[in-house]
Amino acid sequence: MNLSTARTAMIASAGMALTQPYSVSAQDLEAEVESLRAQVAEMKEREARANARLQALEERLQRIEAESISPSEALTIRGRAVPAQTRPMTLDPSLDAFRGAYLMPSRQQAASLVQIQQAEDAAQAAGIGDDQAEETVQKAPDTSAAVEDIVQAQQGIQNSRWGADLSLGYSRFSDARINLDGFLALDAIFLGTISIDEVDADIFTSEATLRYGVNDKLFLDASAPYLHRKSTFRSGGAGGAANTPVEATVDGGGLGDMSFGASYQLFAETVRRPNLVASARVKFPTGQEPFGIDFVEVMGSEGNLQVPDTLATGSGVYGASIGLSALKSLDPMVVFGSVNYFRNFERSFDDIDENPGPQPGRVDVGDAVQFGAGLAFALNDRSSISMSYSQRVVGRSRVRLEGQEWQRIIGSQANVALVNLGATFSLGERLSLVSTVGIGLTDDSPDMVVGLRLPYRF
Repeated sequence: MNLSTARTAMIASAGMALTQPYSVSAQDLEAEVESLRAQVAEMKEREARANARLQALEERLQRIEAESISPSEALTIRGRAVPAQTRPMTLDPSLDAFRGAYLMPSRQQAASLVQIQQAEDAAQAAGIGDDQAEETVQKAPDTSAAVEDIVQAQQGIQNSRWGADLSLGYSRFSDARINLDGFLALDAIFLGTISIDEVDADIFTSEATLRYGVNDKLFLDASAPYLHRKSTFRSGGAGGAANTPVEATVDGGGLGDMSFGASYQLFAETVRRPNLVASARVKFPTGQEPFGIDFVEVMGSEGNLQVPDTLATGSGVYGASIGLSALKSLDPMVVFGSVNYFRNFERSFDDIDENPGPQPGRVDVGDAVQFGAGLAFALNDRSSISMSYSQRVVGRSRVRLEGQEWQRIIGSQANVALVNLGATFSLGERLSLVSTVGIGLTDDSPDMVVGLRLPYRF
């Protein structure tokens, strides 16, 4: 190879070495440009979607500000605080959490929003519209123990499958009357025997109740009471002297009338509608009947005072009742009312007279109608106070001796009215204390009624 040929080869090799790097760099640059262009296109597409969503949210916000918000729409709102307002207490945890979201810490609020979204998705999956959703947002009583106790006491429904109550009660009766046996001379002077009679009665009651929830709407219960009665009879006018009193006390106790009841929730509480419950109860004459009890004369009363030799603990007849109760939650107040009809069935007895010897016959105890209303304030989630009024109107009773016609018992009708004050305290997760004090308003009413109840939820 000559020198010129070698020089040419060297120059060609150097040219190839210089041109090869520039070719590789151009390819890399073109690939990087294509990648950037793809990223820009993707960002533009995401921006378009974000703008479209923002536009939809702005349109929705304008519609919400212009129109009222239904409960079903409220469940889908995000990032808006609900102002404090009167609202019913419900059994739907998601709705209660939403309504109280502005009082919750941020973590709890986030968790509640997840529950709300789940409730909304479930409603949409079930095909529930806005009108239906508004009527189904409330399913059961508020989760607080105070409200549960109010609902259970007034309507007989509960959140647990099993429950038991132990009740203690005390009633006080007093009655005084003047008996005149003689005639009035010259319209001013009474000639005869004057007897001043007074009766004081104390009744102590203990009652055990077992409750069972068949499902979310039907609840059954059975009650067995035990009564102890003490009555003091006083009479003045022994031997014709008004200042000579005589006194006798009779006491005794025993099992009362057992009963079985059922409560059925007709309609659950909604924003517009109260919780409506129908109830029925049957009563069995397991207690000591008041018919055929002999009266004995108290020594030294000169015939002015006769007292029974034993005291009744039951009505002596079978009975049944039906009722309807309504309850509406207006946080923190709960308003309730009820009406009940009591039917007593005729029954035959071997002795229906207090005179010595058997006097067989049939007894028809008067029916009764009871109505009442009240309200309760939930002080917090574990305590509440209540006020209520109840009145029971009892019809006149009848008796029929064997072989004779029906005869009405004079003075057997009654009108019993009470004002009740109560307080409820939660003693634990399952145990509560319910206390009540009743004040009689009519002559037929007890002077006072005090009650303590310990409901336990299994």
